[in-house]
Amino acid sequence: MQQPPDHHAILIRPPRPPFVDKFLIVGSGGREAAFASRLAEDSVVCAVMDHENPLIAECSEGTGGNWVVGDTRNPTEVAGFAEREHVDYAFVSSDEPLAAGVVDGLLDRGIMAVGATRAAARIEWDKIWSAGLVNRVCPEIMPRHRTVRDQDELRGALAWFEAADLAVVVKPEGLTGGKGVKVMGPHLETYGDCRDYAAELLDGRPGEGVLLVERLEGIEFTIMGLTDGVHLVMSPASYDYPYRFAGDTGPGTGGMGCFTGPAKALPFMTDDDLDGCRSAMEQVLAEMRRLGLRFTGVLNGGFFLTRTGLKFMEFNGRFGDPEGLNILQVLRTPFSEVVKRMWHGTLSTNSVKFEGLASVVKYLVGPEYPAAGRRIAFNIDAGRAAEVGASIWTASCLRDGNSLVSLGRSRAVAVGAMAGSIQEASEVVEDVLATSETGGLEHRSDIGTEDGLRELVTMAEKMRAGLPSTQQAT
Repeated sequence: MQQPPDHHAILIRPPRPPFVDKFLIVGSGGREAAFASRLAEDSVVCAVMDHENPLIAECSEGTGGNWVVGDTRNPTEVAGFAEREHVDYAFVSSDEPLAAGVVDGLLDRGIMAVGATRAAARIEWDKIWSAGLVNRVCPEIMPRHRTVRDQDELRGALAWFEAADLAVVVKPEGLTGGKGVKVMGPHLETYGDCRDYAAELLDGRPGEGVLLVERLEGIEFTIMGLTDGVHLVMSPASYDYPYRFAGDTGPGTGGMGCFTGPAKALPFMTDDDLDGCRSAMEQVLAEMRRLGLRFTGVLNGGFFLTRTGLKFMEFNGRFGDPEGLNILQVLRTPFSEVVKRMWHGTLSTNSVKFEGLASVVKYLVGPEYPAAGRRIAFNIDAGRAAEVGASIWTASCLRDGNSLVSLGRSRAVAVGAMAGSIQEASEVVEDVLATSETGGLEHRSDIGTEDGLRELVTMAEKMRAGLPSTQQAT
């Protein structure tokens, strides 16, 4: 593939010693681009992608690896490519390949694959099963909920929520790319609207149920636990912006951006909050071992701070996107070493170090997003980004000469930065976008701002004091 001129390059590489280990990544989003850029520091990168992600292709070619566009959800196809390329390790951390059993296919070929097997990835692709597991091992953090599988159960469950005066969150049982959950208030005005949406899901997704959960009032956050199946290393907690527009308005998305702080806990959290998350995640991993499920990689926990304490929202079986970009940015230990330790069962807090800096990531999208839209030619000056220490990760876009072109169906590109504080990192990203981005893509400028952080801290203080909070719930 013809490479663009140096001043347009996405990745600028210093000379490196000969590579030894060969790694496979599966997927073509910004998250996988972050995997590729970190692995390219010291390893050969191979990839199976849904479309040609420019950064992943560049990392692969620059390290002497190969890549192919194919079906990332086909275990036979992915494992066959890995076998032909003599891959040493595979890191699979995307929802659909995990749910399709890609890790199982790789393991069957004798490839050292890190990621949950299909059975273990059920923690994500079956929300009803996941809620049942959490309710068994740590019921104190499980919100009130009901499972419905037909219209009669739906009517009865909603009548129960209405009688209890509880607002509802409607969750499809299976995967929806982060866009299927709807919340009473922001998305569904009445119990009737909840009934209509849940009925639509029951009719439109045959064989799947719907999980109805009480709407939590509080602050949502995420912690990604790195694990070899036994040991758990907690990454810095992250705060995601799932709504399309500033002020958390508009439709839900795959995530418009995210931040982590310089410490493991976010500014609105306490050490007790962090310990509570760790305890819950360790209990979940122990239960999965008891069930004979092979889970390595990332246990991604979504939690809520509420007036009544810590509550569970969801578990994912992989790095979040954009949260994973934040974590890969502040990870001091070589990512290749982390993946190898996940496989060999030698992960420990002492072996995984973070930079002690804040990180902010912001996604750029087309005006129509999350709906499908037109393709847009754009560019971001990588030289300018490098000057201020920012990173660029291509996602749903292609290279066309010296420009990039969004595919018009998802998030196009992410820009991130590290700094001593969240606000400073946000300002670095804004500087890059204001001075070097062209093409008309949009982003949320309110991610990681001083005003937004102050509001979150104030809300947390009110909740701990037993006062009402106005934070949007989910």
